[in-house]
Amino acid sequence: MDEPKPSHDDIHLAEVPFLVVDVETTGPSGKDNRITEIACIVVRDGEIIEEFSSLVNPHQHIPTMIAEITGISNSMVYSAPETEEVMSRLRPIFAQPYAVFVAHNAAFDWSFVSNTFVRSNLHIREIPRLCTYKLSKRLFPKRTKLNLGAVAAYFDITIKNRHRAHGDAYATAQAFVRMLEILQEQFNVQTLDELLTFQNKRLGNFKKVPKSIQALQEQLGNLPDEPGVYYFRDIHDTILYIGKAKSLKNRVNSYFLPSAQHTGKIKDLVKQIRDIQWKTTGTELSALLFESKEIKAHKPQYNTLIKKYRRYPFIRLGTASHGHDTPDLDFKRLDIRFEIDDDGAEYFGPFGSRGSAEAVAEIISRTFALRKCNIPFTPSADFTPCFYHQIKRCQAPCALKQTQEEYERETDTVRKFLSGERVGIVAALKTAMQESSERLDFEEAALLRNRMKELERIFFRQRQISSSVNENNVIIIIPTEEHDKKVEVFFIRHGRLKFQRLVGKKLPMKELERALENVYADNSAAPKHAGKEEIDEIRIIASWIYQHRNDGVFLYMQQKTLPDALEELAELLYKTLSTPQVYVAVEEEFA
Repeated sequence: MDEPKPSHDDIHLAEVPFLVVDVETTGPSGKDNRITEIACIVVRDGEIIEEFSSLVNPHQHIPTMIAEITGISNSMVYSAPETEEVMSRLRPIFAQPYAVFVAHNAAFDWSFVSNTFVRSNLHIREIPRLCTYKLSKRLFPKRTKLNLGAVAAYFDITIKNRHRAHGDAYATAQAFVRMLEILQEQFNVQTLDELLTFQNKRLGNFKKVPKSIQALQEQLGNLPDEPGVYYFRDIHDTILYIGKAKSLKNRVNSYFLPSAQHTGKIKDLVKQIRDIQWKTTGTELSALLFESKEIKAHKPQYNTLIKKYRRYPFIRLGTASHGHDTPDLDFKRLDIRFEIDDDGAEYFGPFGSRGSAEAVAEIISRTFALRKCNIPFTPSADFTPCFYHQIKRCQAPCALKQTQEEYERETDTVRKFLSGERVGIVAALKTAMQESSERLDFEEAALLRNRMKELERIFFRQRQISSSVNENNVIIIIPTEEHDKKVEVFFIRHGRLKFQRLVGKKLPMKELERALENVYADNSAAPKHAGKEEIDEIRIIASWIYQHRNDGVFLYMQQKTLPDALEELAELLYKTLSTPQVYVAVEEEFA
């Protein structure tokens, strides 16, 4: 059974489509003046996933002063698209579940957008709004200049085409992504509700530092700016909380800022802290894996109360769980899960959001004939097929209209699709999108375009890797944060960590060769079952690979001989460490 969708209050930030908008107008009033240009940059899970921009015919004179600032003249908008056409194309973007409106002056831009939708007779629901100017005031309280140009300069973002809708919206989106990183890492803001609360918190709430926190100042000052795991202990030396951080210095100090706005549970935790300990790990992935083990070993009280984990959705391909053996064991079906269970099923993913997983599951449902029902059955010619057979979504193995072998062939096709083989689906969506455009059904075309782009992103990520988490056979190379150039190497086999080594300028090629042989040479199939700790490790590694799919250094081991893998590994280590001495060491080892 699928898990219920998260409520508005507890939806993780990664699930939220943030609609970063900028408008150019004929004047300051959203009611009396009109939009001359609009841009919308969609951000989800820290990535820009869609861009829209268009001039708009305002049927209203553009004052000379505004034309000089924006460069948008009356002649430019004379033949521009009509307002109703532009807003019709934007409407599906605004209709996305959990969508949030973002702008650097949100009140101004929202006034124009909402009034324009109303004048176009297009209904949109009320959606939450975020103002990056207000966020900037809370994130950088000591900075006095926080207009878009100043914020972009702070993040070293170049604004192309300043005072044009797309240029300003794109810069705002880039700045907003950086703000989200700070909010998540330093302020533990993980949900939409927490983000909206942070935006609206009172300014200037600087309280005197309590004596208990003053006693920790020396420890806080000694925290390194490196990844690691930290421990909060109380007066009895009991571990209260264990956490991980990309930067121990930034993360731990954020608990004790005079202006910190904590939830009640975190306030209770901070009051009890009398000692801070930490362990550097070199890389964030090491910190994640070590944190997980330490939490399981010590079971701190506050981890269960306040710890928030990013929950990625997976597509599960497996049999229905009926609590007993049934004849339908080989007739697998699809559903969406946020946890990996020890049930012998295959789990594909993770996907960036539930929407992504649902889009893929819907495509599979429409394209492939897997069973949809979740009931045990005994195949029989007397069985009456259900509605899905009538609409050709299932070939009714329950009624012996499809053999087990035929069903398994269909299942294998789905498995290949989930592992990155397109089977023409993206092309089919493109054709359908073009047909919708020709019918002037722009809303349907926009929905199909969004789905096609989503699948293309998924397939791009899957070109080299199997999505089955049990088939993650990959070597991960991560530079450490230490001053001496080093990297950490992780050998992942069947989604599990099998070997881990810190590597410096002198490459230990003989040791890496032995590790390659020990980990990857047996050609064994992935275990069908795993213990709770193994499952947690698989989830952490799969999620980390997904998050770093664009910037990580990966060596995928599918269909590679050990000599080829060793040579590629040496080359990747050389490039990552990027020093002449490494090249000499590699040559000496291979000689």
